[in-house]
Amino acid sequence: MSDWHDVANRGLSLLADNASEEAARTVCILNHILNEDNSDLYISKDFFNVQQTAGGLPPDITMDQFIQIVAGHVRGAGENDLGLGGSSFDESLPDEDVRSALLTFDDSIRRHIRFLNGVVHQAAAGEVHRGLWDFILAAREEPTTIYGACYRDFLVV
Repeated sequence: MSDWHDVANRGLSLLADNASEEAARTVCILNHILNEDNSDLYISKDFFNVQQTAGGLPPDITMDQFIQIVAGHVRGAGENDLGLGGSSFDESLPDEDVRSALLTFDDSIRRHIRFLNGVVHQAAAGEVHRGLWDFILAAREEPTTIYGACYRDFLVV
């Protein structure tokens, strides 16, 4: 059974000849997380909850807690992560399936960035959306984050 290192290296090989911007960002993510000193956290989960939080968080949830709820870890062991639980990356899957699954990291990150960028620039943006946007903007300034390493120039504000 392979671990996330093997999956990341397989991904680098599978995306080596793909010249798309999506593949370039995904390769950046994979190279970034192979250095275990770098963060692999990104806003990824529960897009519906991210969209629906304009009214604020429940009183018992802080912004930091909410970020942990809607954040994923590329190295993690969830269904869509590179770790052992990530069946989307099982070594028995065909290359094309794994290649497609790898590109979902970029798709998820871009979807959240585009959504949050749009809502925070509207009148009366919600505090949660502003908080998530501020988290992403701050992360873009930190090279040890996925946002700072791979999305610094994506959707420049």
